[in-house]
Amino acid sequence: MKYLVLLPEVLVVGLAVVLLVGGRFGLFPRASRAYLPHATVLVVLVALGVELWAGATVTPYFGGALVQDRFALFAKAAALVTAAVLLTTTDWTAEDSVHLGLAMPLVAAFGVMVAASAGDMLGLWAGLEVAAAAGVVLVSLRRPDLALRLLVVGGVASTLILVGLAFVYASTGNSDLTAIREVLVSRAPTLALAIPVLLLLAGLAVRAGLAPFHMAALPVGFGASPLGASLVIGMTAVAAGIVAIKLASALLPIPDVYAPYAEVVAALAMVGGGAAALAVRSPRPRLAYLAVGQLGWVAAGLATHFRAGIGGSLFLLGAFAVAATCGPALLGRAEGGEPAIAGLGALRPVRSAGFALAVLSLAGAPPMAGFFGELSVAAALAQSGNFVLLGLGLLGSVLSIAAAVGTLRVLYIQSPLEEARRGAAAALPAVTGLSSFGAAAFCVVLAAYVVFGYPIMGLADQGAEALGLR
Repeated sequence: MKYLVLLPEVLVVGLAVVLLVGGRFGLFPRASRAYLPHATVLVVLVALGVELWAGATVTPYFGGALVQDRFALFAKAAALVTAAVLLTTTDWTAEDSVHLGLAMPLVAAFGVMVAASAGDMLGLWAGLEVAAAAGVVLVSLRRPDLALRLLVVGGVASTLILVGLAFVYASTGNSDLTAIREVLVSRAPTLALAIPVLLLLAGLAVRAGLAPFHMAALPVGFGASPLGASLVIGMTAVAAGIVAIKLASALLPIPDVYAPYAEVVAALAMVGGGAAALAVRSPRPRLAYLAVGQLGWVAAGLATHFRAGIGGSLFLLGAFAVAATCGPALLGRAEGGEPAIAGLGALRPVRSAGFALAVLSLAGAPPMAGFFGELSVAAALAQSGNFVLLGLGLLGSVLSIAAAVGTLRVLYIQSPLEEARRGAAAALPAVTGLSSFGAAAFCVVLAAYVVFGYPIMGLADQGAEALGLR
C-alpha cells in the first residue's frame, strides 16, 4: 500500500508509452482509433482518483528523492485535471498525429508530477526537461524550424539552470532541498550565491516564457498546432513555476539572493504582458501574453518570501494551468487573426464560452479563478509592504482586462466571416461530442475553482507549509 501513491505516475507514463509504441507500429485497429481519446481521458481520470485518494499520505520515497506531501498532492492533481480537460477539448482534426497528440500531454503532465514530488535539485531539473521536451515534439510535427528554435532556446535555459544548481550545490554541499534550507539558516547572503541564483532564475524565466525573455520561446507557440501551443504556453510554464516555488522555499532563509530578481521579473511580466496583450489583436498571441502577465503574479508571490504569498502563487498556478493549457486547444484551428474568431460565439457557443472564460481568467477579471489567485498574491504583497510591485501588478491587470474585453467583443458582437471567405487559418473547430463535452467540462472546472476556492486555497496553503514555510 505504501507505493500505491506512485500509481498515478505509472498509469500516466505507461499509457504514454503504449500510445507511442502502438501508434508507431500500427497496433491499434482502425475501428478503435476514434475512441483512443476517450480511453486516454478515462485512464487519466482514474489516475486523478487514485491521486486524490492515496495522495494525502506524507511519505518520502527512494531515500528522499521523491516526497509525497500536500504540495505534491496539489500540483499533481492540477496537472492531471489539466491533462484530462486538454485531451477532451482538443479538436483532433486540427492535429498532425493523434497518437503523438495523446501521448505528449501525458509526458508533459508526468514531468510536472516528477518536479512536484522531487526532493532534490536533480529531480526538479529532470521534471522540467521532460515537460519541455513534450512541447518540442508536438511543435516539430508541423513546424520543424520552430521546433529547432525551441530546442536551442531550451538548451540555453537548461544550461543556465544547471549552472545555477551546480553553484547552489557547491555553496551548500547538498542537493536535497530540505538540507539546503537547513544549511542556509546559518548563512548570510553573499554575491557568490546571488550570481548563480540570478542565472538559475533567468533559465526558469526562459523556460516559462516570462518577460523580458518571452520573445525567445513564446512565438514558437504562435505557429504550432493547438496542442503544441498548449504545451509551450501552458504546461511547460507550469513546470517552471513548480520548480521556482520549490527552489524559492529552499532559499527562503536568505531571500535577498532571489527576491530582488523575482520582483524585477514580476514587474516586467505583469505590465509587459498586459501591454502586449492589449497591443496584439490575434487571439492566440493575446492569450499567450495574458499568460505571461499572470505568471508575473506568480513570481510576485515568490518575491514576498512569505507563506501567504507562496501559497497564493501555488493557488494561482493551479488556475493558470487549466486556463493557459486548455485555451489554445479551445481555440482550435481559428488561428488566422481576429477575423477568425469573429462571431464565433454564435457559431460555436460552447467552445466560445470556454475560450472566453480562459481569457478572462488569465486576465484576472472578477469573479474568475485567476482573479482570486491574483487577489491572494496582492494581499500578501500589501502585507509585506511592497506597494510599488502591487501598483504595477494592478496596472498590468487593468491592461489585461481591457485586452480580454476586446476579445469578448470580437467573439460575441462582430459578425462572423462568410463561409466562402474562410481559409485554412480561419477554419471553424470541428463539432464532436467529446470536444463539446470537454469545452463544457472546462467551464465547469473553472467555475468549481471559484466555488470551492476556499478549500482549494486551504490545500495550497498546506502545500506551502509542507515546503517548510511558517
